[in-house]
Amino acid sequence: MKQIFIPISIIALVAVVAGGALYFYQQQQTPAPEEPGNNNVSNFAECEAAGYPIMESFPRQCRTPQGQNFTEDIGNEMEKTDLIRVNNPRPNQEIASPLMIEGEARGTWYFEASFPIRLLDEEGNELAVAIAQAQDEWMTEEFVPFKATLEFDTPETSVGTLVFQKDNPSGLPEHDDELLMPIRFGEARLSRAQDGCVITGCSGQVCADEEQITTCEFRPEYACYNSAVCARQTSGQCGWTQTAELTQCIENAKGSAQQLQEE
Repeated sequence: MKQIFIPISIIALVAVVAGGALYFYQQQQTPAPEEPGNNNVSNFAECEAAGYPIMESFPRQCRTPQGQNFTEDIGNEMEKTDLIRVNNPRPNQEIASPLMIEGEARGTWYFEASFPIRLLDEEGNELAVAIAQAQDEWMTEEFVPFKATLEFDTPETSVGTLVFQKDNPSGLPEHDDELLMPIRFGEARLSRAQDGCVITGCSGQVCADEEQITTCEFRPEYACYNSAVCARQTSGQCGWTQTAELTQCIENAKGSAQQLQEE
C-alpha cells in the first residue's frame, strides 16, 4: 500500500491555526474583567467617598471614570421651592446640636406665626421638635422669614431627615404638606478629630489646632477627608493621618478630575 507523506510545514501550519482558534474561543468564553475602583459604587454618597469628581450642579452629580453619573439626594426641595426655602442648614450638611435654622416660607405655611420642624434619624424615629417662628407679619401669601433652634442628642445613625411641616390646624389630610431635607450628623466629624485637633474649613478639608476660615470652592479630593482621621502627627502638628485608602482616594479624585477636564 502506498504511503502518503504530509510535509512538516503543512502540519505546523495546521497546528498554528488550530491553536489560534482555540485561544480565540477561550477569550470569547472568559468574561471581561471589571473596571477597577468602581465595584462598590452604586449611589452618589459612595461615588463622592471614592473621590470621584463632583459636578457643582444642583443637585450635585458625581461621575465615575467608567462614565456612570449619580445625582445627590436633596429630598423634595425642588418641588417645594415656591412654598418654603431653607438657608441653613442645606441638604446633606453635617449638623450638630444646637442647630440654628433659618429660611423663609409663604404665610400660608404658618399658623399663629409658627410651624413645627421635626428631626428624624435614619430609621424614621423622631429625635426632637423645634417650633419655627415667623420674623415678620405672617398673615400674607408672600414669603416670610423664620428662625428656629433645634436641640437634640446625636443618634447612632450617621444620617437623618429634617421635616419642615406645614402647620395644619384643620387636621384635614388635603391641607398637609412638608419639606424633607436629608442631613448628616456632625458627631462623626467630632469622633474623627483627636489629640485636641479640629476638622475645619468650609468643606471640612482642613485638620488644624483651631478653627480656620477658608474659601468655599470645592475640589473633588475634599470628599476623601469625610472618613479620614485628624490627629497630631509625629511632627507635633495637627494633620490628616495618611493611610493607603486616603492616598488612593485622593489619587483617584485628582486623576478623574483631570480626565474630566480633558474630555
